Amino acid sequence: MSPVLAEKPWGGRRLAAYGKQLPEGKWIGESWEVADLPVEAVTAVPDARSRVAGGPHAGKSLRELIEEFGEDLLGSAAPTAEGDFPLLVKLLDAREHLSVQLHPDAAYVAEHAEARLKTESWYVVDAAEGAHLYLGLREGVGVDDVAARAGTASIVGLLEAVPARPGDFYHLPAGLVHALGAGVLVAEVQTPSDTTFRLYDWEDRYDRPHRQMHLAEALEAIRPEVQSEHRERTESDVSRSLVSYPEYWIREHRGAGAVTADPAPELRVLMVLAGEASVLGVRLRLGQTAIVPACLAATMVLAEGVDELVLLEIGLVSGE
Repeated sequence: MSPVLAEKPWGGRRLAAYGKQLPEGKWIGESWEVADLPVEAVTAVPDARSRVAGGPHAGKSLRELIEEFGEDLLGSAAPTAEGDFPLLVKLLDAREHLSVQLHPDAAYVAEHAEARLKTESWYVVDAAEGAHLYLGLREGVGVDDVAARAGTASIVGLLEAVPARPGDFYHLPAGLVHALGAGVLVAEVQTPSDTTFRLYDWEDRYDRPHRQMHLAEALEAIRPEVQSEHRERTESDVSRSLVSYPEYWIREHRGAGAVTADPAPELRVLMVLAGEASVLGVRLRLGQTAIVPACLAATMVLAEGVDELVLLEIGLVSGE
C-alpha cells in the first residue's frame, strides 16, 4: 500500500529511514499505512484512503477494492457501517511528546453520534535512551483529580510513565488517558477512527501552535479504571501473539528462514519493521505494509532472507 503522510507539530524525520519520501522542511509525525476513512471523519490529512502501490490494481483505494472483491478481500470480516475498511494502521514518529489524550469507548459513542470508537495498540519500533510512554492514571487517581489539572502541565504527574523499549507491545483500550513520549517510534494498529480528546498539549514546553482542547468531552469519556496491556519482548520469542480482540489480532514474527502464517482464509495486513520479507512472490522492504486478501491467505508463507526480520501480522478474524 502507498502511505499517506501526515504533518504534525510533534513529528520528526525518522520515517525516511523506513522508506518514506518525506517532503522537505516538514515535520512528519504519521505514516498512514492502511487507511480508509471518509473525508468528513478526518482532519489530519486531505485524503485518508490509502491506495495500492503497484500491479494491476495500482491506485485503487481500499473502498474500491471492497466494492470490487467483497469477501475475496475481507473474508468473513465485515466492513464498517459506511462500507469502509475496518482497520487503521500507522507508523508514528514522536520528536516531541504527543498531547495527553484519550479516545471514546462504545458507551460514549452510543450517546454522541459525531464520535467514533477508537481502541488502539502500540508496538515500539525504536526509542531514544530515556524515552517513556504515558499509559493510564496512577493508582488512586480519579476523574476529579484529572478535572482539577486538565489543560495544565500538572496533569502529567497523574500519569503512569513507563520506559519505552523496542519490541515491547501495549494495548490501549478506549477511555485510557495516554501520551506517546518524545523519542519514540511506534507501529499503531487501531479501529478506524480519528476521534481524539486532548487534555494537555505541552505548549509551555514546546514552541508549537495552539490546538483545540476537548476537556469536557475527555472528562466524560475517561475511564479511570482502564489499564493498558503489556507484552514484553523476550529473546526466545520467534513468533508470538501480542493481542487478540474482536476488532483485530496481532502476531509478531522475528528471525530468519521461513515462517508459515495462520492458514485461515482471512485477510491479513503485514508490516515489515526490520529486514525484508517475501510474501507470495512480492518483496516487502523495511517500512512497507501489504494487505493479503483472504482468498490468498491460506497459501501464504512468509519467507525471509535476513536474520533481523521483524514482521507484524495483523488480522481481523482469527482462524482459531
